[in-house]
Amino acid sequence: MIIPALDVLQNQIVRLYQGKYDTAQFYEFELASRLLEYQNSGAQKLHLVDLEGARDPSKKQWTQIQAATKALNVPYQVGGGVRSYDDVKQWLDAGANQVVIGSMAVDKREEVAQWLKEFGAQRFVIALDVNKTATGWAPATHGWLADGEDNLFELVDFYVERGVIDFLCTDISKDGTMTGPSFELYQQLIAHNSNIKVQASGGVSSLADIKALIDIGVGGIILGKSLLDGAFSVEEALACYQNV
Repeated sequence: MIIPALDVLQNQIVRLYQGKYDTAQFYEFELASRLLEYQNSGAQKLHLVDLEGARDPSKKQWTQIQAATKALNVPYQVGGGVRSYDDVKQWLDAGANQVVIGSMAVDKREEVAQWLKEFGAQRFVIALDVNKTATGWAPATHGWLADGEDNLFELVDFYVERGVIDFLCTDISKDGTMTGPSFELYQQLIAHNSNIKVQASGGVSSLADIKALIDIGVGGIILGKSLLDGAFSVEEALACYQNV
């Protein structure tokens, strides 16, 4: 599945380079109209991130983001600053198909496990954003400002045991770079467990990248900067996905 993505900072559409806030590139597009444009281009699912909330949950932009999603007819998944049961409930009540859990999935896994039990594992995407280290893939947290201590594959196993099948994984060194995805990361994830649906995110710059990710077997491809910068269109991405 092709999943167009929009990140929001200071109530504007933005892209960061490798997750660094001081690299923010703002776009003039209006959030609600851009979401509708993606929907009308044929996207079957959309992805939203509140970067302000990810960095500082006291500065959530949820009112603005929720207003922008009201006209959508396609499912959307959303994350950024989700730290509590009430946060999850608020997004699901607002119409989100799935809530993306990042930092909490690493730091407070038992609490997240309770949310899975309460709302259903199918309502969640577990986002494990990683840095490559000498010992493997290390998940990062809190807007990618801190490194967790857990092993990526151990975290995947923990959540699979609790019914999760949707995992969004980003190699932070690739995010926003347009230098190609982290093929090694996705190959290793799918080799570890071929039953999960991995959403590949970060670095996609061409239709050839999309084809290569499909060949690896990912379940979804998140497209952010490539669409905003016009490297290709949603229609072209969908055609590529359907023709492989």
